[in-house]
Amino acid sequence: MKHNPYLENRTRNDARANLPGRLKILLYVVMALMLALIFQLANLTIKQGADFQAEVNRSDETVEKGNAPRGLIYDSTGRVITGNKPQTAITYTRGKNATTGEIAAEATRLSKYISIDTDRLSARSQADFYLTSNSNRAKKIQAAVEAAAGKSSKSWTVTQLNTAMANYVKSKGLDKSVDKNQAMIFQRMSGAYALSTTFIKESGVSEKAEAEIGEHLSDLPGIKIGSSWSREYPQGEDFQPLVGKVTNEAVGLPEDRLHTLLAQGYSQNEPVGSYSLEKQYESILKGSASQTLVTTTAAGIKTTKIKYAGQAGDNLKLTINADYQKKVQQILESNIPGGDVQGIYSTVINPYTGGIYAMAGVNRNSKTGSKTADPLGNINQAIVMGSVVKPAVMATAFQRGVVTPTNNTLDDQAIKIAGTPTITSYWNQQGTPTPIDALTAFERSSNTYFVQLGMKIGGQTYSPGDHLHLNADAFQTLRNGLGQFGLGSKTGIDIEGETAGYRGPTTGANAGKYLYESFGQYDSYTTMQLARYVSAIANGGYLLQPHLVGSVMQNDVTNKHSKTVWTAEPQIQGQVSLDSAQWNIIYKGMERVANGSDPHNTGGGVHNLNPRVYAKTGTAETTTNGHSTFTESIIVYVPGQPFAMAMAIPGMNNYLDGTNGRIASQIINAFWEIVLHNPNGSSDDDKNKKS
Repeated sequence: MKHNPYLENRTRNDARANLPGRLKILLYVVMALMLALIFQLANLTIKQGADFQAEVNRSDETVEKGNAPRGLIYDSTGRVITGNKPQTAITYTRGKNATTGEIAAEATRLSKYISIDTDRLSARSQADFYLTSNSNRAKKIQAAVEAAAGKSSKSWTVTQLNTAMANYVKSKGLDKSVDKNQAMIFQRMSGAYALSTTFIKESGVSEKAEAEIGEHLSDLPGIKIGSSWSREYPQGEDFQPLVGKVTNEAVGLPEDRLHTLLAQGYSQNEPVGSYSLEKQYESILKGSASQTLVTTTAAGIKTTKIKYAGQAGDNLKLTINADYQKKVQQILESNIPGGDVQGIYSTVINPYTGGIYAMAGVNRNSKTGSKTADPLGNINQAIVMGSVVKPAVMATAFQRGVVTPTNNTLDDQAIKIAGTPTITSYWNQQGTPTPIDALTAFERSSNTYFVQLGMKIGGQTYSPGDHLHLNADAFQTLRNGLGQFGLGSKTGIDIEGETAGYRGPTTGANAGKYLYESFGQYDSYTTMQLARYVSAIANGGYLLQPHLVGSVMQNDVTNKHSKTVWTAEPQIQGQVSLDSAQWNIIYKGMERVANGSDPHNTGGGVHNLNPRVYAKTGTAETTTNGHSTFTESIIVYVPGQPFAMAMAIPGMNNYLDGTNGRIASQIINAFWEIVLHNPNGSSDDDKNKKS
């Protein structure tokens, strides 16, 4: 019998030891693979399990987005200026796996029930719809474009191939056979991201269309009958230029903000503020859309659950008084002169807070005479204003030490500087030297008095026939003096589109324009700048930022109650430094303009008002339609009262006829009657207290 060494050697009874070497290696490999498998299973289950579960949920769940009401805009008394009108809408939520072919087929079915605006149908979408709707023809077109491109087509991406095919369709005119209504519906549906909701038709859905779509919802996956809101204006359409507009589904997102808004989660045709307050406060007015979770089981049964009920946008409460705004607008429209007049603009402001009570304007086509409401002209129409700047020039003269409150008498006389036209005052056109002090210079609006002040500010004392030899920085010094009152800079009001005005050149042949700058006949400003300027005079030198929004109110979840979450506070932008004696000269000078008895007084239009007003009128020589014309302007305030105003009428054919004062008087009287409800002008609140 053959010996078995393993049985006979009892010390070698370990099975692993008795295995051949190859089997040992195989055993180690199997054990390593088992350990790796256990580790991977643990990793998938414990570490990545939540991610995989979420992926499963996403494939079975869709979140449909609703349409939240936009925030309202109220006037200062709580009346709705901009409201919402509910309307039926058709929405589409794109499924995660929806193909373009399925979307095209659904767009064709939906087109049987609704028609939408096709003005924004792109040529590319029209071509794409043709290709998607004609799959057999699309294959032939693909073969044709690839053959035409030769070997280079092999390196095309899908996007390049699709573009080439669309170009082929357009070049052959094949897209002309496409139903544009179907193609536009397809464009809107295909423009939605997966699991996002977009509007197909936001307004104008008929009861018949609503009923027919409701009957066929099972054949229209993702289509819902929902609701939307359009803007309405209970106080009148004239408020629309002031508060702005909201786009509709036909316009969609503005091209200049398209990518920014898409990045913020907007749909391509979602309504959005397009200009003015609606645009400026878009993030506040925009509501938070509701979210409904739609779950589809394996058997195709759908269940819905409200994930987020949505929230209406926050409301704006303006400092504008709607009744007063309408009244000021009516006063301007009723009194605007004819001829070459280009418009009329007026801003009424609280000089202690910067809140705007009214901001009205009329744009007039001087050739046709047609008129349109233009409240934004107060911020975007730059006008050469004339002598209303003289208080700021006087303040600069005091600060530079060229005159004092007790030593300010100069001759009103003809200004004859070599190389420049002779300058005289309207009441002293012969230029006879006539001594006048600062108060008389204000009341008579002496141009030559302020030219001499300007020259002194620039480092030169006037001498008849002399050449102009001002300091090199004279223009900048004078502009800085005007600039401390905000003239020549944007006010920062909370609406876009504001201009800073125009500053003319100052060198070479334009050096002599310095003389005209000193009495307001060169640089141009807006009426809003004048309102901020006169406010600084009224409140003792504080430059305040004007604003239209006084507070923001937030709705509760029921949208029935609201609370104030933000209130505007006065924003000081700068301060004019003058002592009390210097301020008194400016105050008394403006009082003399509005209430004085000098035979050459310029403020007769605002005399005998109750309460008494302080004012400065202005006239600037201009050219309109080839004719010599004038700008008539005026700034007014009432000491101790929350009232200041500015107005300008560019392009008048006559001047010094009191038009500016007569119109201003109507605006002033209306303020006491409508805003303060007190014809005597005493305020019922503490807003008139100086800062």
